[in-house]
Amino acid sequence: LAHAFGIHMGVTVDTHVKRLSQRLGLTKHPDPIRIERDLMLLLPQPDWENWSIRLVYHGRAVCNARNPSCDLCELADLCPSANAS
Repeated sequence: LAHAFGIHMGVTVDTHVKRLSQRLGLTKHPDPIRIERDLMLLLPQPDWENWSIRLVYHGRAVCNARNPSCDLCELADLCPSANAS
């Protein structure tokens, strides 16, 4: 809806958005619905779609599940999980 019609109904929470939101300390919840609610409270509504797209890309390119590249991450200084053992 957001991409095609500019209607921002929520934040898409896939595996990448979930992982990065938790690593960045934006949510403590494991449930995608609760994560979406937390993100919707933090972000302006017009940014919801863009946020999801950017986190998916970042999760694939830099902050992957098994071997995050914290040394390449632009968010490492803000991330409580950066370089965590």
